Amino acid sequence: MIKFYVFIFFFFFSLTNFAQFKDLALEFSISPTSVFGNESITSVFIKPEKKDAIGGGFFGFQNGFALNAVWKFDHLNFEVPIGVDLVFYRAYHRVPYSPRVTLYLRHFIDVSSFVAGFRYFLFKLPFANVRAYSELDLMANFVGKSNYSVRIDYEAYDSTVVRNVSHKNAAFRLGSRFKFGFLGEVVHPWYVNLHLGVGYLNLVGRNHKRGELLTPSSDYEKAENPVYNFQLAVGVYYKF
Repeated sequence: MIKFYVFIFFFFFSLTNFAQFKDLALEFSISPTSVFGNESITSVFIKPEKKDAIGGGFFGFQNGFALNAVWKFDHLNFEVPIGVDLVFYRAYHRVPYSPRVTLYLRHFIDVSSFVAGFRYFLFKLPFANVRAYSELDLMANFVGKSNYSVRIDYEAYDSTVVRNVSHKNAAFRLGSRFKFGFLGEVVHPWYVNLHLGVGYLNLVGRNHKRGELLTPSSDYEKAENPVYNFQLAVGVYYKF
């Protein structure tokens, strides 16, 4: 994963050498992301002694960021964004296990994606130089190792036990995403990009032996089901 971040840094650093080209733009977005359509990933953690799968715990929106280099073809009414998405999946649960015993459960997974897209402008609004667009992205998703820990507080004995469990290693999946958004000028060369997107994280490469993609344990899991996500994003877009 560190090598991936180093590669991305040098990739975007090299783009600054081409800033004199008028057809290049850079775009940074804050993009909260939520998984839907997969109850195993979005459900709360379940006690293993119930002989049931342990949920991923990732309900609600997760923090995410995106950085793109955008090649503009205004005379052809489309753009080609290429860049990276980072989504930090985090789950924290507190479970009162008994009157004097409390469990604190934590589950972390980082997903890094290399993204190549095609953005087509649909129409222009009659104010503020705002254009609506649709975009189709292809995504190479690097799903980090699952980090799952259980902290048990025994209040009667004033003691704590911590167990770190990581049953699932990193994985690679190919996915896709569709976006619809608006790109509007604030003060040239600064623009704001607002969009929503629906993605398919594991379109290609699912491994049923590994179980669900974003859960901490494959116990009692028989398949890797599709993982869909919904994204809301606001970004800053700079034209060179």
